Amino acid sequence: MNVAYHLTDNYAKISGTSIVSLFENNKDVDEINVYLIENGFTQKTKDKFIKLANTYGRKIFFIPLPDLNGKGYELGLVSIKKKWMFDSYSRLFLDRLLPEEVERVIYLDGDVLVMGSLKKLWEMDLKDKCCAACMDCVSEPYYKLFKIKTENRYCNSGLILMDLKAWKEKKIGERVKRYVQKNNGYVFFMEQTVFNVVLQNEIVFLPFKYNVSSLVQVLSYNDLMKLRKPLHFYSSKEVDEAKKDPVIVHMTGFFYVINRAWNEVTNHPDKERFIEYCKKFDWGVPILDKDNRSTATRIKDAIIHGTPKCLLIPAVSFIYNKWRVMNIASISRKIEKTKSRVLV
Repeated sequence: MNVAYHLTDNYAKISGTSIVSLFENNKDVDEINVYLIENGFTQKTKDKFIKLANTYGRKIFFIPLPDLNGKGYELGLVSIKKKWMFDSYSRLFLDRLLPEEVERVIYLDGDVLVMGSLKKLWEMDLKDKCCAACMDCVSEPYYKLFKIKTENRYCNSGLILMDLKAWKEKKIGERVKRYVQKNNGYVFFMEQTVFNVVLQNEIVFLPFKYNVSSLVQVLSYNDLMKLRKPLHFYSSKEVDEAKKDPVIVHMTGFFYVINRAWNEVTNHPDKERFIEYCKKFDWGVPILDKDNRSTATRIKDAIIHGTPKCLLIPAVSFIYNKWRVMNIASISRKIEKTKSRVLV
């Protein structure tokens, strides 16, 4: 079994805990090779991961993150926020980054916990498709904004089973490059949207148990539908079954969660799970991070949790499904105009 992550040095404890959960719950798999697409790892960090792999009798390989705006990639990615990093796009180029002999890989985000065996997923027949993933909870305006056919499904890219041979044969990397360049380097939801647009008709849809987000663990199904108004999503029964027996939980953040699961001050549903797996390996740092929220963020969180859900959810739904979509379109137009002026 081949598994790939991308991560930076300051995310080592979090992604490392994900790897611990992978190893702990897949002892029935004879061989697991983990490929880390790393950005700025110190030797000390590499040594920790090597020790982790040796503890479980597994192998870890380090692959430096390439410059995705540089020679050979030339994506022309544009950031409108200082904290945005483009490392996440590397998952779309694993056919180039991983060794030639690796023909299939499970890509995982660093903020997931593997709660069960991935053997069935690994052995899944992709039926000539390039990959498999779980549906995300996205409304119709986003489908229209990203020009995704409404009969397709928008998927979360935090877990992807990839056939790298098919990926290479169908030149997915070149299609990614063309799409990003066509959009002047600015794509909202970044690589996730690119993944969904470029791979329309190439994705096998997985049961929700392979990517159970924090959103569905915190909100009732009815509140989720009111909030996100998804064009396509899993049934209430499918979501309940996935929550009861998840294979992968995705420790995502959203407006109703104070901090992420690895923080001292949090109401995150996966905090205890994170602590359980983080304790199994000594990372040389505290298990939980300090609460570094700004005063403004603390006030915002207090307002959110002091507002009745019957008022909060419709308001956030409007922001998410209406205002945000219009704002994304506006930013895209501004970037297009800037590009036009530069070309002239």
